[in-house]
Amino acid sequence: MHELSLVEELVATCCGRAGGRTVRTVRVRCPASVDAEELCEGFAFAAHRLAIAATDRCLAAAELKVETVAVHLACACGYQGQLTEDHLAGHMSICPGCGHVGEVTDGLELVSMSFADDMEPFGPS
Repeated sequence: MHELSLVEELVATCCGRAGGRTVRTVRVRCPASVDAEELCEGFAFAAHRLAIAATDRCLAAAELKVETVAVHLACACGYQGQLTEDHLAGHMSICPGCGHVGEVTDGLELVSMSFADDMEPFGPS
């Protein structure tokens, strides 16, 4: 599952940036090709798994907020534009112009993190 690898990378990044502080909210942008619901479920599972293993509890109560953004394609055939759900399958894209199948290379973008002991979030709110 593509979402699982994205979640593992996100959790590692968040734990590193948290520096042991308790994270309240994590905001990310993700391409429309990523299932936001699966991403949230995977994040909650990974954070819970870390807390149970007593490896790191910084994400135990964190909420993941996802902003979905459009996927744009510039194909060798000359097609340039936004892809619809009809042209996305998981992390794969299909060019509406020529049918070429390729991988969506956009990943998650960490927008901000807010902490339980802070009034100011990391990044824009």
